[in-house]
Amino acid sequence: MDRIVFASSMSVYGDVPDLPVGESDRTEPLSCYGIAKLASERYLRLHMGTVPSVILRMFNVYGPGQDLSNNCQGMVSIYLAQALETGKIEVRGALERFRDLVYIDDVVEVWMCAGSVDVALGKIYNVATGVRTTVADLLEQLCVLIPGSSHQVLPGTPGDQLGIYGDVSLLSRDLGLSCSTSLEVGLGRFVEWAKSTATS
Repeated sequence: MDRIVFASSMSVYGDVPDLPVGESDRTEPLSCYGIAKLASERYLRLHMGTVPSVILRMFNVYGPGQDLSNNCQGMVSIYLAQALETGKIEVRGALERFRDLVYIDDVVEVWMCAGSVDVALGKIYNVATGVRTTVADLLEQLCVLIPGSSHQVLPGTPGDQLGIYGDVSLLSRDLGLSCSTSLEVGLGRFVEWAKSTATS
C-alpha cells in the first residue's frame, strides 16, 4: 500500500531518564527542530485515514555519504571531520553525555521495510540500536582509528540534552529488524570512506 514514510527524530522526546526511551513515552521537545518534527507527526496521524503513513524517529545516524563539511550534521561526522582535518576534536559538553549511534546501512534497511510491509502502517518506530554510547567511548574509538588525534572539552551548547538511547523492542517485534552494526565496525567503515574521499 502507498504511504508516506516520515523522517522524524529522537529530538521529539526532550529530556528523558537514563533509560531506553520508547515510542509511547512522553514527548516534550526542547528545540524548535524537535517541536517541528512532533508537529509533523501529529499532522500525519490526524490524516491517517486518507494519507497512510509510518513515522521513523531517527536517533544519531552516521556513516558514509554524510557531508563532513556540515558542522550541524551530527556528532560522529563533526568529530571525524575535525580529527581528519586538524587532529584536534573540539567537544562541546561533558564526556559523560551519551547517545544512540546508528549506522546508515541499518537505517536504510528499516526504511525499505517500513515502506513496504502492512504491519508498519500507522506506527511510530525508534530507529536506534538500543545501545548507550558515551561521548568518551566515541572519542576513544575515533582516536584509535585516527592516530595522533586528540580532543579538548569546551563549554556545552545551550539546550543540549545529557543523553538519550532508544527502546527498539517494537522495531524488532513488528519488523523483525535490529540496527545491530556495532560502533567499532560502523565507525571503521566511516573512517575508511572519509579517508578515501579526501584522497580521491
